[in-house]
Amino acid sequence: MLGISANAPFSQKAFADFAKINYPLLSDRDGKAMQTFGVYDQERRLAKRSYVIIDKEGVVRYLNIRPSNTEKDLLSTEQLLDEVKKVNKGK
Repeated sequence: MLGISANAPFSQKAFADFAKINYPLLSDRDGKAMQTFGVYDQERRLAKRSYVIIDKEGVVRYLNIRPSNTEKDLLSTEQLLDEVKKVNKGK
């Protein structure tokens, strides 16, 4: 798992420590990774809420860009885990 945001590395480390995140966070201050995934909101200069699952070979197997960051538009943990299971099964 990899988290991507436009935050500086030092603020990401503080956030990861606070939230007990044990996977890498990518600092993407220029937005290149977010643009590559098609999730960059140029006007607001931040990533749209999105879920990306990449397989072991580095191929994007699932990409879901949500209409907003509101709770009603977020995927549940169960929905996301179902998608991970599908990727792991090769579907």
